[in-house]
Amino acid sequence: MKVLFNEYLSEEKWQIIERGWYPDLQQTHEAQFALGNGYLGSRAALEEIPQGASPGTYISGIYDNVGAQVTELVNVPNPIYIKITLDGEKLGVDTMDVVRHERMLDLKHGLLARQTIFSNRKKKRFDYKSIRFFGMDNPHLAAMQISLTPLNEVETLTIESSVDTGIMNKGLVTEGNKRHVHILDTSKESAVNYLCTKTLEKEILIAYASRLEVKKGNNVYSPGRRIFTLRVRKGETVQITKYVSIFTSRDVSPEHIKKRTINTLERAAGAGFKNLAKSHINAWKEKWKMADVEIRTEPDVERALRFNIYHMLIALNENVRDVSIGAKTLSGEGYRGHVFWDSEIFVLPFFIYTNPKIARNMLVYRYNRLDAARRIAKEKGFKGAMFPWESADTGEETTPSWYKSSDNTIMKVSTGLQEHHITGDISYGIYHYYSATDDVDFMFRCGLEMIFESARFWASRVKYNKVTRKYDIKHVIGPDEFHEDVKNNAYTNFLAKWNLKVAADLYKTLRRKHPSRLSRIMGKIDLRTQEILQWVLIAKRICMPASKQTQIIEEFDGFSKLKKMPLPERDCNYLPYNPKGLPISEAYKTQYVKQADVLMLMYLFPDAFPPEQKVKNYQYYEKRTLHKSSLSASIHSIFASEVGNAEQAYRYFLASLYTDMKNIYGSTADGIHSASLGGTWQAVINGFAGTRILKGTLSFNPRLPAKWNGLDFSIKWKGFNLHAGVEKDKITLKLHSPNMKDHIIVKVYDLTCKLYANKPTVFHKEKCVFDS
Repeated sequence: MKVLFNEYLSEEKWQIIERGWYPDLQQTHEAQFALGNGYLGSRAALEEIPQGASPGTYISGIYDNVGAQVTELVNVPNPIYIKITLDGEKLGVDTMDVVRHERMLDLKHGLLARQTIFSNRKKKRFDYKSIRFFGMDNPHLAAMQISLTPLNEVETLTIESSVDTGIMNKGLVTEGNKRHVHILDTSKESAVNYLCTKTLEKEILIAYASRLEVKKGNNVYSPGRRIFTLRVRKGETVQITKYVSIFTSRDVSPEHIKKRTINTLERAAGAGFKNLAKSHINAWKEKWKMADVEIRTEPDVERALRFNIYHMLIALNENVRDVSIGAKTLSGEGYRGHVFWDSEIFVLPFFIYTNPKIARNMLVYRYNRLDAARRIAKEKGFKGAMFPWESADTGEETTPSWYKSSDNTIMKVSTGLQEHHITGDISYGIYHYYSATDDVDFMFRCGLEMIFESARFWASRVKYNKVTRKYDIKHVIGPDEFHEDVKNNAYTNFLAKWNLKVAADLYKTLRRKHPSRLSRIMGKIDLRTQEILQWVLIAKRICMPASKQTQIIEEFDGFSKLKKMPLPERDCNYLPYNPKGLPISEAYKTQYVKQADVLMLMYLFPDAFPPEQKVKNYQYYEKRTLHKSSLSASIHSIFASEVGNAEQAYRYFLASLYTDMKNIYGSTADGIHSASLGGTWQAVINGFAGTRILKGTLSFNPRLPAKWNGLDFSIKWKGFNLHAGVEKDKITLKLHSPNMKDHIIVKVYDLTCKLYANKPTVFHKEKCVFDS
């Protein structure tokens, strides 16, 4: 395989390898080895689609709800399907014996390569090799090349190539599988096959043009028909190349979609596989320039980190608009492709610091659904905008109200009714983006309006308590979803308090700098100064349950009165087992915490809490947290770094790092966990590299793991590219700019200084001085 595809593949340290064929791992590997370009994602099903496969092709933003409990991401027709038969016997891992099988995902170049040696019922062997990609330079293109060599006798080879329209979305027990598209047009123009389908509810057109080229020796065939037969001698190699173009009516008007799809396909086929691959690889190289993180001395950890970064890079493209990133990216149907708080809190930071255009587009997705959030607030009896816990295409609440468990019990789902912190999470994401980019234009076009309307929501959501003379927030669920319908969840209350305050602070700052633009926003939403002053008063009196003696922030009112239980033993991933004798469904009766809640709060607001309080709260909640969510370990890693517990920081990091590579939570087959992807990156950059925004200043206070000799990464800050090289006792920073006079203010260790463009500056930890 390496010899045949050597011109396309990168070095071994960028490769994820599958050796051997294990049917039980098939669906997990389909998610792990998924390809994509941010416009669409393609699960890595084998080309022959064996029994037990779960092929999936998902186009960002294409949802439908016909036959489903709630709107879901559509599994569109599969473009990579190819069926090969040899003397009437299907070539496949489920129909022949597998002598040897190896598959490789090239993270650096976005390629999936494979070699399988088959043996049929007559013990004849066949050497099958393939490589495929979905264009990063042109997200509407895909290409695949297969090399097939009979190793024994002459064979009659039949190739059947199509776009598989029999694909369906998986359903719950009560739903059954669902087909969300129907066929509108199948036609042929010369050697090009055309297919157009339409989604059942939204009536979105999805068009495919495909072309097959078969090469044997010096002969090249371009059969327009879907089935092609030829004779092949022993040792003779047949090369099969398939080109596909894909467009939707979200991209092109319905009257032009057929012409655009076919023309794009013909240009691609004219360029040839090699040139398409070269352009695709070059586009990937550009992606990695800002995204890559190098870890010195731990190549396996470095490869695993790149695996996490790769899956974020294929989740969204800067040229794809009005979409965001779902909890399972575009690699599976888990959570039905819905967008949660994972998007703003876990994934958004990666793009803020590596590709702000994508970060901005993710936030514009929320803005384009602001009216829907206003309607939700109004329906619930609140003011302003209340964003849905689960969002799809319209911005309406898409959280299922119930689900049927494996034992046929009907379980109520309360998150859509009570997990209101999502509104504050979105405001936090907006302000985080603004703090790192100074994108004032975005704030006046989108950001301010969302923050103001969110503040309005919180002002109407709180209830004044005459006894305590504080504002309470009742009937909520915090990040710790074990405990429902609680009062004064610390995370929720602090976010509400912050949202109200930051809205008022932005008003004050921008009234001075941009009075006319601010006036237009206020006029648009009928916002008066008196209302903003009321926000400040409310924010000051929102209840924050904390003990002055112990400095412990109580997760919610009454949490400390619940039964305290010992933390169960930990598994090999450093995560606690389920408590013995206590079903998880009864964890609400105890102080067990599902995932970081109070610690999540303290991580997001590093300036708000003194170091000694952070230490005490980490020690208190770490021994109560069961980590029953993939987003928990990364936050504990960062927090452990900050409070000086290096061993736990590294062990929690590894748990987050390998969430999907090792299928730690047993659900990778349903798609890659976007929150753990982003959380893992944050554990490295914010935790080990100590990169944070403190009092508005970009700050570095590295705490490298003992096994690492160094760490190299790049981030974007205020429009500049900044490279950081971190070592045990020093850090080197270099600001890149064409203007030598450009500079930024940074704080490194305890030293605050100006960092000038194009001059590598070395900061020494012990001396707390720098050399340039």
